[in-house]
Amino acid sequence: MTGWNIDVPQTEYYGHLPNRTDWAPGAAEGFQSVLNELAVTPIIAFDTETTGLNVSSDYPLYFSLAWGNRRATLHADLLQYFPGLFADPSKWWVMANAKYDMHMAYMAKRGGVPMGTKIRGKAVDTCVMHSLLYEDKPHGLKYMCQHIGGWSWGDFQDQFGRITKANPPSAIIFRAEQEDFPRLIEYAANDAWGTLLVYNKLREQLERAGTHSLFRSKPPYIETLWDLFYKVEVPYTSALWQMERHGIKVNRSTLEQARPDAERHIDMMERQANALYVKDMGMAINANVNLNSADQLRSWLIDTRGLEPLTMTKGGKTGNRKASVDAKFLQHHADHGDEACKLILEHRSYSKLLGTYIIGLSNLLDDNGRIHSRFNQDVARTGRLSSSDPNLQNIPRPENDHWNLRNAFIPEDGYDIVCFDYAQLEMRLLAAAALERPMIDMIHSGKDIHIGNAEIVFGLPYADIKAAKKKEKKDLTSYDRECLAARAAVKNIGFGILYGMGAPKMAHDLGITEAEATSKIDQFLNTYPAVRRFTEEAVDETERTGYAFTVLGRRRNVPEIMSRSPRERSRGERLAVNTQIQGSAADVVKMAQILYDQLGYERDFDCKMILQVHDELVFECLKENTPVMCEEIKELMEHPFSQDLAVHLLAEGGAGSSWGAVK
Repeated sequence: MTGWNIDVPQTEYYGHLPNRTDWAPGAAEGFQSVLNELAVTPIIAFDTETTGLNVSSDYPLYFSLAWGNRRATLHADLLQYFPGLFADPSKWWVMANAKYDMHMAYMAKRGGVPMGTKIRGKAVDTCVMHSLLYEDKPHGLKYMCQHIGGWSWGDFQDQFGRITKANPPSAIIFRAEQEDFPRLIEYAANDAWGTLLVYNKLREQLERAGTHSLFRSKPPYIETLWDLFYKVEVPYTSALWQMERHGIKVNRSTLEQARPDAERHIDMMERQANALYVKDMGMAINANVNLNSADQLRSWLIDTRGLEPLTMTKGGKTGNRKASVDAKFLQHHADHGDEACKLILEHRSYSKLLGTYIIGLSNLLDDNGRIHSRFNQDVARTGRLSSSDPNLQNIPRPENDHWNLRNAFIPEDGYDIVCFDYAQLEMRLLAAAALERPMIDMIHSGKDIHIGNAEIVFGLPYADIKAAKKKEKKDLTSYDRECLAARAAVKNIGFGILYGMGAPKMAHDLGITEAEATSKIDQFLNTYPAVRRFTEEAVDETERTGYAFTVLGRRRNVPEIMSRSPRERSRGERLAVNTQIQGSAADVVKMAQILYDQLGYERDFDCKMILQVHDELVFECLKENTPVMCEEIKELMEHPFSQDLAVHLLAEGGAGSSWGAVK
């Protein structure tokens, strides 16, 4: 074994042999000694081999452990002896993709009945550890072992067969039991042993990795990435597991009612696209364009409409590279006013809503009508949470929820949906980070931050802009339009600073020239010199260290900032600023979730945290406790840190009979 400088111990096996109910020779006596040793072992690696990947229906067939210089594979029946160990709050359970193995421990069966065993010790996820150090790398166990120690033992499918619907993991494991049982238990033990080795190495690296945190000298006292991992990410894993375990109830009939209207709307967009295609191409009136065909789109958009390519395809097996018509190409030209690209993007967006949510959610419901999305802690490089299977982060916001999809998310009988959302979180964090006094004073006065910015930057009365915003479009005067244009401009400029929007995009959004957009950006920054200094200092710090840091000390590697390419360097400068704000916004929401989990509201008030979407937290609360929990949730979300920031945070929300009904 290369890279680790450590011998791999022999694999021990405990449990009954395939097709037999008795134990392997000597296993019963040895298993008791293992339990005795584990009882006094503080750090244990844990991994499962399961029937599949569905956390609400699949269950473990075998599990493996590694501790000290021992490793073992055990039959899943033996998990019945582990509730006491799992309940020990002092133990560290080291796992790769921890929440999945925690679900499988919970789904373990005894006599065909799930045991519901919860791991209450520290849930230490090596994938999250790896993501804090190597955010641009994959975080799977096999890759981490190869990356850090130069050791690999092959993927499950490479060794035992490809997983398909007709050939699920359960069938593959059953076949391996019959054909090569020693190889199966060796493979499982490698998973646990590799997890333990990766943990030991990553912990050393995290402890040596210093970071810049606002909380170095105050709780939670974060000076290294290990501090960040242990004090923030470890409790966050447990909070997210609980959220995944609960899932969220979906009203299937609401989705079914939305489907006909959605299909009609998509059909209408396809007819509009076909009409435009026929007109451009000079073809027969019954011609159709396949909006998913790259070749057809390339012929239409580039050859006929004359849109400029941005990049080339990789060429695939033939090596024949062509102009790319990917999403980036479509978005670029849509931003610059191309009607066809706008239509194609809109069609794809609505088609995805139909397939993923209106149709797709119904296929993911468990026996209780709930879906269990996976919340990914190690994907987004800013630290933002993402979700998958399904991706609930893409559920439209209320103002864009054309088919009222949020109304499909409902509570159980006797419960309410409680939802709170941070108001203008990133703009508040910008004011706090820059210590821009006029902006801070404006926020503390309770003003709308975008109207307040327009008042300061353009000198228009706050009351006039506010009044114009409340008017119907048909009632607007030319002065009202000037007021609204000023608000739109400063809102675009503010988000431009946060998200790295350039003058061309802003010019298109505001319907002005690039020179005018550049002038408005300069006007904004001249009005707020502390914001300008903040952006300059963010870039300087990233140039010095190679990293951009969030308020809690999460770091992002930004090599682009040293590039000789003006385009790449400009991107690095935008990331230097954006990471501090977006990443700190992720810190805020994360700490609120951890605080909620640790304060025991679920236990004391039967109020479960079930969903996080960007800056929004959703709960399912017993009706009689809803009023008090609305107050408690608002309070903890507005004060997630041990000490408040320079600008107070604001959470707004309430309760309702569905997610969509909450105002």
